[in-house]
Amino acid sequence: MRKVVVVMALGMAIVLLGATPLRAAGVFVVSVKGVESFEGAKAGFIQMAYGLQMPGLNPRSVDLDGSAADDAALSALAAQAPSVVFAVGAQAAKKVRKAMPDVWIVYGMVYFPEAEGFLQDGKMAGVASLGPAKGLATDIRAFTKSKAVVVLHTQAEASAVSGLVDRLRTEGLEAQSKLVAAPGDLPAAFDAVRESYKTVVLLPDGLTSNPDSMRFLISQCVQSGILPVSLAEPLVSSGALFAAFYPPEAVGNQAARLASDIAKLGQAPAERVTNPTESATALNKSTAQALKINIPKTFRVEVTYE
Repeated sequence: MRKVVVVMALGMAIVLLGATPLRAAGVFVVSVKGVESFEGAKAGFIQMAYGLQMPGLNPRSVDLDGSAADDAALSALAAQAPSVVFAVGAQAAKKVRKAMPDVWIVYGMVYFPEAEGFLQDGKMAGVASLGPAKGLATDIRAFTKSKAVVVLHTQAEASAVSGLVDRLRTEGLEAQSKLVAAPGDLPAAFDAVRESYKTVVLLPDGLTSNPDSMRFLISQCVQSGILPVSLAEPLVSSGALFAAFYPPEAVGNQAARLASDIAKLGQAPAERVTNPTESATALNKSTAQALKINIPKTFRVEVTYE
C-alpha cells in the first residue's frame, strides 16, 4: 500500500538543527534505531524545544540498537547528569530508568504506559500515544449507526483496556472488551463477537503484530461486514479500515512542552499522562472497497492507504 498524504513535515526540525547553536547539556533524547514513527517524534520534540527555548537542550539523540553498545552509551549519558531525558518508546524508557534511577523521564510513543508500570514511577511523565477515543467515536459514527463496539486485546494490555472502554462509553458507544489469550484463540474469540458487534477495535499488541493473525482479523471482518478500526496508524497500513491517532510529531511536540516545564520547575506536571494537541485520521481505501462501503464526504482524512 502507498501512503498518499503525509501528516506534518520534518523539514522544519532539520532546518532548526542546522541553524540554532547548541545549548549546554541538560535535556537529552534517547530512542531506538530504525523505527520511522520514533524519528517523527524526535523531530517534533526538537522543533518544539527550540521554539520554547528549552534550557539545556542537547539535540543529539542517543539511539539504541539492542547491542552491548547500548549500556556504554547510556553510561556515558548518565555521566553527564542530564536533568530530563525524552525517551521514545517503552524500551528506551526502561533502559534509561535502569541506567539512571533518579533522572526525570518524559516518554512518548508508548501505547500502554499502564501495562509498562510507568504510572507508578514518580519521576516519569508521558504523552498519550494511543489515539483519542473521542476522535475514534466520531469516525465510527460517520460509517455506522450501530453503537456496539468491542475491543480485542491480550492479557498484557488488560490494565489499559478498561480505561479505554470507559472513554469510549463516555463518547456514547456501547463498548465492551474481549480478551484473547493467544493468536490461536482468535477464531473462537471472533465467533463469539461477530453477531453482536458491528465494529471491532484493534490495538497495537501481540495479536496485530502477528501477520497471520492480522490477516485473519481483517478477512473475517470483511466477510462479516464488521468495521475493523484502530487507534494506531500502522494498523491501517496493515488493513484496518481507519484509525484515529496522534501523529508522532505531535507526540514529540507535547513531550517537549512537558520536558521544558520539568527542566524549569523541577517537578512533574499535575497529570502524569497528557494528550497531544493535534490528532489525525488514517484511511485504508482497499479495505473500504472490500467492505463495499462508501467514504462519507464529511470524513476528515489526513493519511490514505490505497
